[in-house]
Amino acid sequence: MIIAFTAITLGISLIWVSAEKLEKYSVLTAQKFGLSPFFIGSTVIAFGTSAPEMLTTFFVSLEGKGTMVIGNVIGSNVANLSLVFGSMLLVVSLRKLTIKQESSIKRDLLILITSSILVWIIIAINPFHIISSMVLFASLFLVIAFWYKNGKKNETDNKLTISESNVLMKLSLSLIALVFAAWLITKGANLILEEFNLGELFIGYTVLAIGTSLPEIAASISLALKGRYETVSGTLIGSNIFNGLCVLAIPGLFMNQEMSLGWSYHEWSWLMLILFVITFVFASYILSISRKERKASLILSMLFLSSYFISLYFAY
Repeated sequence: MIIAFTAITLGISLIWVSAEKLEKYSVLTAQKFGLSPFFIGSTVIAFGTSAPEMLTTFFVSLEGKGTMVIGNVIGSNVANLSLVFGSMLLVVSLRKLTIKQESSIKRDLLILITSSILVWIIIAINPFHIISSMVLFASLFLVIAFWYKNGKKNETDNKLTISESNVLMKLSLSLIALVFAAWLITKGANLILEEFNLGELFIGYTVLAIGTSLPEIAASISLALKGRYETVSGTLIGSNIFNGLCVLAIPGLFMNQEMSLGWSYHEWSWLMLILFVITFVFASYILSISRKERKASLILSMLFLSSYFISLYFAY
């Protein structure tokens, strides 16, 4: 028991540091190779924030724990919108500040809703089949191509300077640290699973999902205090799209027949419904503040935060 909690604590602490560094050096590397700021914001940063989920999913898939994989994906997306965005709204509303969003985010909201529908269909059919993985990866490729095309259109002549030396080496070290952190969390989660017999679904939905989302929670609150609300919502949209189209595609690559044959959609129907409702409410709110500046709603922040704890009932 002590070993399990020690492994998870160390893993989360390491993720907290290494995820931030990975995001930083990913952006610097992208700048070094001349990618546009728009493309960096919509893909590179989103990849950085989704890297913990990707790596934990990889290690869990190796052990054949399919239910824990899906719990990690759905739990991370629910945590992003309910806990992360809810925390940001709470901070802004308590400070009685107004919030505004760029109108260009509308197309990303459409991609988020569309990808959420696709994820629901894949989970309802079979998320552990190689065809499911190919469909998700193909969709991700189209999204990245679309973002890249729009990035080229919106690219400015501003020169981005690289102030860090040995960026690629630091990026590699950050990734190695993140891999080790994901392995620690996975091992700790498995030990808790064996000790308490809570079920793969609940462990994936809580320990893995919240553990990998903690850096986003801290970063979002920090950005909210600095008034960079559009950065928070943009990163969350990109992160949830990557989680759905990339992280969910990982287990199918292993073609594990036990995961595939043992799959049952019934236990996930309520959690998927909660995720879709939260996503729709989030998209509607972001759309409304893209049209007109509004004061942050304390009631809405409470609804977002409470929705995660309501979802725990169905996960358990």
